[in-house]
Amino acid sequence: MRELLAQALKVGEQAEVFQSKGEKHSVIFQASKLKEITSAEEQSTTLRLIQKGLLGSASVTKPDSSDILLKYAANTVKYGSPVRYSFPPQAQVLKPRITDDRVRRVTQQEMLDMAGDLVAALNSFDPSIHAMAETTKASGYYGLTNSNGFAAEGDYTAWSVVFGGDLVSERDGFLFIYDALSGTDFVDDTSLLKARVIEAFRLAQHTASIKPGQYPVIFAPGEVSCLVNPLVACLNGKAVSRGFSPFKGRLGELAFDPRLSIIDDATIAGAVGSKGFDREGIPATKRHLISDGKIAGYMLDLQTAAELNMSPTGNGSVSGPVQNNIIVPGGTASFSEMLAGIDEGVLIEGTMGAWAGNPYGGQVSGNISLGYKIEKGQIVGRIKDAMFSLNVFTDLRDNLASISSEQLWRGNTCYPYLQFKNVNISTKS
Repeated sequence: MRELLAQALKVGEQAEVFQSKGEKHSVIFQASKLKEITSAEEQSTTLRLIQKGLLGSASVTKPDSSDILLKYAANTVKYGSPVRYSFPPQAQVLKPRITDDRVRRVTQQEMLDMAGDLVAALNSFDPSIHAMAETTKASGYYGLTNSNGFAAEGDYTAWSVVFGGDLVSERDGFLFIYDALSGTDFVDDTSLLKARVIEAFRLAQHTASIKPGQYPVIFAPGEVSCLVNPLVACLNGKAVSRGFSPFKGRLGELAFDPRLSIIDDATIAGAVGSKGFDREGIPATKRHLISDGKIAGYMLDLQTAAELNMSPTGNGSVSGPVQNNIIVPGGTASFSEMLAGIDEGVLIEGTMGAWAGNPYGGQVSGNISLGYKIEKGQIVGRIKDAMFSLNVFTDLRDNLASISSEQLWRGNTCYPYLQFKNVNISTKS
């Protein structure tokens, strides 16, 4: 890397080299049968140059291709994008634990047995369900160095299990249910994952009717993302600097229910979004984006930080600011208490088409692909052919009823249940 960096400074005023190597192995079942076992290895080197205020970059995936990489980068910088920053100097970075040797040691047979056990459990519950399961392990290395003195590297592992299935019938139409666990640590106990999916299919065996109207609605942790994603998009420095975001110039303003906070945290041990530094060499940390309902911060890379005259936040990538781990802290109510307090309402476990529109307007609507009718504090059956609609800017300010104490990790997000007082539900009836 250092030799390439030295060569790059002959054609650019500043240079940055990023290298990564990794391998990935998966076992995949579909339609209750083993579909494939895959293995892949990849490596890449990316060179970025700054020359006369322009940024150029190029990447190669073959080893010993430094000459070609240097040539491509030198050609692109002539027509590169204008930048208003310099590559950062050396800085102290945290080193969250994001590796687990057990992931590297897990065998293909163990992955096959685990996925097969999940499929067998779902088929034992209902043989007509087309079960799917996927176990995946990954590991690798990454390193970054630049001409202004930054140099750091790290290793990672990743482990994930996806489990679910689909059911097609004349009575119920198409039903698809899945759940997942993921992180940097190996987890061999899938009993909770198995139980959640089978329980969801059990609840969906019964259907319930619901009339169009406004109802108390609980969004399950897996679907809170459709409510949080528009806020995260508006807190992205690119949207703020370009004037798309309604949050521009509103830092410190109370915009949401004081019980609501959103945190971007790259320091959590075992989380897939954790890291010591971002793709541009800025230390990654824990930061509030929303704090007790107030707009507290933006996600900024080097370019958007320069445009806003602010400091970068450790969210940099080659394509703009990105999130690390997004967390909504839990509240005081339990999920069972939420249910108990609803006389007639809806639990939304799955959606289709939500957040397909303009995130900067806050409007979120979509089909309820998996939802349940709540009557007198009990789940009585699955609802079909229904849609929901709300506005996250106003409903997370004025219509939030409670936040659950329980939280669920999925990928690089950790969300509780969110309950709203009244949400528009429309149905074919």
